[in-house]
Amino acid sequence: MAKLMAAFTTLGPIYPGFVNVSRNDDGSVTIYVRGDPEVRADSAYICGHAVDKGKPGRCTPGDQHCNNYCNLAPEKGPMVDHPASCSQTYEGKTAAVRLSAEEWVRLFSELLA
Repeated sequence: MAKLMAAFTTLGPIYPGFVNVSRNDDGSVTIYVRGDPEVRADSAYICGHAVDKGKPGRCTPGDQHCNNYCNLAPEKGPMVDHPASCSQTYEGKTAAVRLSAEEWVRLFSELLA
């Protein structure tokens, strides 16, 4: 089982970027990194069901994001020809590298030299 050696996470509320360094049972070290999320402002709300309420990019009949595109709600006014626009947040790219115990020691000895 991996043992956490160090970690850093940005303060982003959704899909924050992070660095995680863990030592594995065999002495090797795995470094995981995820970049900051990408926010795209060219998205549109997708009509969903009650279980979708509050999920990113989803509107449900009668909620504050619904613009009467798909639910025929008279209280939302006349039907419109397109969904309401919104921004979507996408997880940043993730990568991992595994270094043997010897490679880990060599890396730090070269950094500290």
